[in-house]
Amino acid sequence: MRTIKMFDDIEDMNFYLIDLFTHITTKAIEKNDKAYIALSGGKTPLSFYQILSKQKHLNWDKIHIFFVDERMVSNLDEKSNIYQIDKFLIKPLNLKKENIHYINKDIDILDAIEEYELDIKSFLHVEKPSFDLILLGIGEDGHTASLFPNADVLKEEDKFVVLASKKDEDFDRVSFSYPLLNLAKNVIFLTLGESKANIIKKILLDKDRSLPAFRVNAQDNLYYILDKKAAKFIDL
Repeated sequence: MRTIKMFDDIEDMNFYLIDLFTHITTKAIEKNDKAYIALSGGKTPLSFYQILSKQKHLNWDKIHIFFVDERMVSNLDEKSNIYQIDKFLIKPLNLKKENIHYINKDIDILDAIEEYELDIKSFLHVEKPSFDLILLGIGEDGHTASLFPNADVLKEEDKFVVLASKKDEDFDRVSFSYPLLNLAKNVIFLTLGESKANIIKKILLDKDRSLPAFRVNAQDNLYYILDKKAAKFIDL
């Protein structure tokens, strides 16, 4: 089921996200004794992570965190998604190390990709690993995770974790692929700002299949959470 929500106020949006996160993870823990989530970096979700880091009543010992994509730079580099999520969420909550699933940057990148996929399979499911929740953003070009328009990796049908580097960058990227993203029970697209209004129109109204974000679905619920500026061309 697809749900589109628009908010005038960022604080209201964040509290809606907190309620949604709480509902999804609590339901997963009640059913399977664990909740498996995958988070994205970038500026957009940081205020949400800051508020989420104050939700100490959640059963964090049973929540496992993975990373949707990562730039293969130092974890102390501000370009790293791990750096951002560590700073704004993981460290403030002092989460258990065994519940945080980092991409190994100390080995060959292809070995790291294989290792991360095996880690995901070992915790979720070997054949059909289904995250309880994946949080994604959308770029102005319609990319999501590190899946960029016209990239060869968009054709991947088997691997769950892929090399998704860009030619104009001096670092490599590792990313979830469509086969993994589309197995998730719940996917949230969080999109803010007028600069995203046109791409949101292309995805939601024009249904432009050339845009990577358009091709992401979910097994149960797909949420588009927008602020007023991003929803500029959407009649809600």
